[in-house]
Amino acid sequence: REGGGGFDTLNWEFHVVEKSGDEITEGPKDGGVFVCGLYLEGARWDFSENQLAESLPMELMSQMPILHFKPVEGKKKINRNMYECPLYMYPVRTGTRERPSFVISVDLKSGNQTDDHWTKRGVALLLSSSE
Repeated sequence: REGGGGFDTLNWEFHVVEKSGDEITEGPKDGGVFVCGLYLEGARWDFSENQLAESLPMELMSQMPILHFKPVEGKKKINRNMYECPLYMYPVRTGTRERPSFVISVDLKSGNQTDDHWTKRGVALLLSSSE
């Protein structure tokens, strides 16, 4: 609301924050919100390359670093090497009719892999690791 534009004209940019929760003492200066505590299912986050990577053996879920959800005006840019990762409330992705599980699609760097690669692996972000 600071920019005076309409709510329906907003889109989101997503940035991975390279700090731990203990290092963050205030909200983002350029608007938006920091989100922590997300789980990544079907892949892991490669901190050195700052992109998605294959899961480690026997690892179904991994902790996602803090994300900065930043509202921006205008059309959403289509970026190459990005995966539109679905964010769900809980592991049961279908949810129910009264309580759907899908929240939003989050753009994550996909590295050398295509978005189809991660889609076929069922990669998703979760707000909760249990029902």
